[in-house]
Amino acid sequence: MNEALGLQKEQSRLEDLYQGIFPYLLQTERALQDVATHGQGLIPEIIRYVVQAGGKRLRPALVILSAQIGGKAGDEPVTVGAAAELIHLATLCHDDIVDRAALRHQKPTAAVEFGDDVAILLGDYLYVEAFSLLASLGDPILIDLFAKSTRAMCQGEINQVKRRFKLDLTLSEYLSFIDNKTATLIASAMRGGARLARLSSDQMTALGYYGWNLGMAFQIIDDTLDLIGEESITGKTLRTDLANGKLTFPLIYLRDKLSESDQATLMGYLKDVENSAPKLITWLKESGAIKEGLRQATNFASQAKNALAAFPSSTPKETLLAIADYIVTRAR
Repeated sequence: MNEALGLQKEQSRLEDLYQGIFPYLLQTERALQDVATHGQGLIPEIIRYVVQAGGKRLRPALVILSAQIGGKAGDEPVTVGAAAELIHLATLCHDDIVDRAALRHQKPTAAVEFGDDVAILLGDYLYVEAFSLLASLGDPILIDLFAKSTRAMCQGEINQVKRRFKLDLTLSEYLSFIDNKTATLIASAMRGGARLARLSSDQMTALGYYGWNLGMAFQIIDDTLDLIGEESITGKTLRTDLANGKLTFPLIYLRDKLSESDQATLMGYLKDVENSAPKLITWLKESGAIKEGLRQATNFASQAKNALAAFPSSTPKETLLAIADYIVTRAR
């Protein structure tokens, strides 16, 4: 069925994890596709193109599971989950332009298909639709929660762009980028579900901490896959971080192990990625940088799981624990 299109393209492992909330994710797909009916002219076509490209639908799933931990189901978690996904999709529209990415979910990006100018405006449009959904629930706290996340995401992207090709980028700076770019929105998805369930402040904080750590793990793995993944599996353009001079965890780890002269060689590789990528990736693997990236991501995932310790055993909790394990073992 059309509304399941986005879910059918993810790995079977993730589909298995989503079985308990699949009806709600189908509702989310319908809500996302309904957004296309609001626009005129080219808008419906380009929104359907982006939505039907698929994706993990991680953020809607987390909203739904977080709400279910507090005994909340129904339409409201679906609405908040759809809003979180629209914010994510809007960011991807803009990121793909910045990164000059050609593929996402094994399809040309919106920028390639419709042009940079249209993709920029599409991202803006999706942000508006996301906050319109949130506003429909009449809860200013939810709007404020996601507004702060969106601000942080923009800030993280801008700061990372300004630090391209800077070999002195610190690990602390990198972690602050992914905190803002990825972890904050995933934390808000969890906190949003908790808010709908009217959980206590401590419980909301714990679920937010799960989401933040999950987001940190997710982005470190994503950055590692950008270096060593296969486009036929990941479904998106790879080596974009290399091509754009963005130092990510494996590159920072490698740099910190190098002598001054080898650091100069590293910078030369980063400035000539088209010819140097194979040598650089071999260097990263042999240095242990890739393994260390996986170790760090696993640590964040473990902290995410620990954040759920205060909650009694339940199917939503078990699913969240399994998602944390999935994040660090995924191939795309």
